[in-house]
Amino acid sequence: MTVTGKDGSFGRALSGIERILVLLSGFALGTIMLVVVTDVSMRYLFRQPLSWSYDLIGSYLMVGAFFLALSDTMKQHGHIAIDMFVYKLPRRFMHGSQGLGYLLATLILLVIAQQAGHRLIAAWSGGDLISATVPWPTWPSYLMVVIGAGVIALRCLIRTVQHMLSCWNGQPLADMPVPHETDLHDKDQAL
Repeated sequence: MTVTGKDGSFGRALSGIERILVLLSGFALGTIMLVVVTDVSMRYLFRQPLSWSYDLIGSYLMVGAFFLALSDTMKQHGHIAIDMFVYKLPRRFMHGSQGLGYLLATLILLVIAQQAGHRLIAAWSGGDLISATVPWPTWPSYLMVVIGAGVIALRCLIRTVQHMLSCWNGQPLADMPVPHETDLHDKDQAL
């Protein structure tokens, strides 16, 4: 999905941040694959598995792969959505309900970011370490949650404003997903 003129400079800056975060998420996913292949190879070829692989993957790489890609996935309309009837609703009602949903999501995501921020500060100041073979610090995991939840909260806030403005003035200012092929086929048959 491309950035449209509707996004404004803040939306374009946020899209740049999302591109960087999704790149880091992809790097984390690629690192997971390399670590797993190396661990399995070491285990079965040399009987010397990597004792730290599960801790690294579970504590850092999975968190990064998930949370850092959240906002870009939402920008691309890649999250699961039940939108069977959304295109059959009146446009203003559709935008109003979407705006309300995004507003609630923004509030929930801000609470998640805030709580992770509190844990980040506590882990940083307390020098918390994971209880494993390699005692890695816990704060990087919380940092990734704060960043991921914070960025998707900003994306939800942009969508809230766009949908509410679309509801108010009747102009399509919000980026909507393309209807499914079956919806397009049904519309062609009706014409």
